[in-house]
Amino acid sequence: KLLKGAVAGAAGIALLLGGAGTFALWNDAATVSGGTIATGTLSIAKTGTATWTDISPTVASGTTFNPATQALVPGDKVQLKQSVVVSTTGKNLKAEFTFNPASITTNAALAGLLDYTLVATPVVATGSATVASSGVNTYTITPGSAATTTVDVTFTVEFKDTTTGTTAQNIAAAANLTGLSFTLTQVRP
Repeated sequence: KLLKGAVAGAAGIALLLGGAGTFALWNDAATVSGGTIATGTLSIAKTGTATWTDISPTVASGTTFNPATQALVPGDKVQLKQSVVVSTTGKNLKAEFTFNPASITTNAALAGLLDYTLVATPVVATGSATVASSGVNTYTITPGSAATTTVDVTFTVEFKDTTTGTTAQNIAAAANLTGLSFTLTQVRP
């Protein structure tokens, strides 16, 4: 009987101790006006029509180039000009602007004979973003107070004049730029 009583007493104490955590203790809360958080933007879109110009050393300034009807020879240099609008808003936002080399298909016979270069220049307006060269064919864009900035992009294709003999002649699709892609990628400051 004593054993039964001790077991029952121990069970009762265990139940009481197990429920001890449910006693309410004082607590309180305060609401603060934290505001609403928004996210920024990072996007790029072309604007206007792309134009080609022949800037070869022996050609008159402003001469147009038509890739559909004209062929390059060693020493030629042509430029594609396209404006893009970049949307860059947000605290601590910086973005890297460049082109995607994989978006250009170059015929294997011209490997190493064509050079591609990119120049990006912002159209300066009140609050426009800053665009600074940060490496070969790469620019860092830092937002200004305006949500969008127009950037004039000049993409140059040069057929090296060091090409000799009959190398890379009569190639209809020497370089396919129909899918040329400019990219804008966030980088941490």
